[in-house]
Amino acid sequence: MNTDVKPSWMASRMPCLGGWWAGLTTPSMAREAPYLAVLPWLITAGLVFLTASGLVLAVYYNPADAFASRQFIAREVNNGWLIEGFHATGTTLVFAAAYLLLLRGMLARSYRAPGELVWLLDIVAFALLLLVGWLGFALTGGAAGYWSVMNATNAAMLLPGALGALGTWFFGGPDGPGTLARLLVLHIALALVIFFILWLRHGAKKAATPLPAPALRVAFHPYYTAQYFVALVVSALIGCVLLFFYPHFGQSPLNNVPGGPLALATGAGVPWYLAPLAGLSALFHGTYGGILGLAAGLVLLLALPWLDRSGPGRRAGGLWRLLTWVLALDVLGLGWAACGAAGGLSGLLVVVFGAWYFLHFLVLTPIVTALEAQ
Repeated sequence: MNTDVKPSWMASRMPCLGGWWAGLTTPSMAREAPYLAVLPWLITAGLVFLTASGLVLAVYYNPADAFASRQFIAREVNNGWLIEGFHATGTTLVFAAAYLLLLRGMLARSYRAPGELVWLLDIVAFALLLLVGWLGFALTGGAAGYWSVMNATNAAMLLPGALGALGTWFFGGPDGPGTLARLLVLHIALALVIFFILWLRHGAKKAATPLPAPALRVAFHPYYTAQYFVALVVSALIGCVLLFFYPHFGQSPLNNVPGGPLALATGAGVPWYLAPLAGLSALFHGTYGGILGLAAGLVLLLALPWLDRSGPGRRAGGLWRLLTWVLALDVLGLGWAACGAAGGLSGLLVVVFGAWYFLHFLVLTPIVTALEAQ
């Protein structure tokens, strides 16, 4: 009885909330869904958590002396070390979910019609997430972040024409004391843009998913909210294990040294979630080469709906699924080699893994999917 009264009471006083509640309780969802369908919601929840913890850190953060500011937060602010750890661990979980979402989309071929727009929005959100993650890495004030910002600033300003003007606007001019202040604003602003992209993605996914028969429909609440709550609890448990037992997981020890001209960071020194992109960038030399490598890696993901020649409606064959899993291992290997974990063989392995990445999309994907279409 209360369930029937509550929406009407809310709708009479706040129509937008009443309609929202009615949408949650109306049977409009498929009765069964894959477990990994929860990934977009986990990413959204993780971003909300990162926004909340980031706002707390921003209150005490001083971009003029970033490294000392981090030490102050960790040592002087009440539970500052815990909030900082939550922010770092939450970033790891969000990126893990983002990589899994792309892998699931490739295995299920959900990027094909009518899901092309959903896939494109996934890649745009992923690219923005990488940029926001890099900005957060730069804001740490460590040696690796310092040199990463300086190299990126100088490279962006040397780009020709409109690209150079865009790079100058993004970084605000040559690397200097005010650079981190500008990057902090962009870090927060772009994080909010990701929420907008995810909202668009939700609408596109809903439009691309056929409505099941009435007998197979259930309401989002309480059927799916209960499932998503369990997934959120499991993710929180994993985050707590990482925070309390492996607090520096995936982070470069080079960033524990204050950044400066005399603190020369050797190797990539980037967090694990940026390492594959650093590997693609390392394939090309010169000022424009690194930017070209980054752009090419993301453009190939955007072009996947048109590189796949199998056509809509066909399920993925065994060979395609095998190649997709090999690509996942290749990306892991590329990030591992880019971090210098292989010692003297790291440079060679970056070339091998990077070459396979481009071979997969430009050669193997069109050929294998065209053969499956016959």
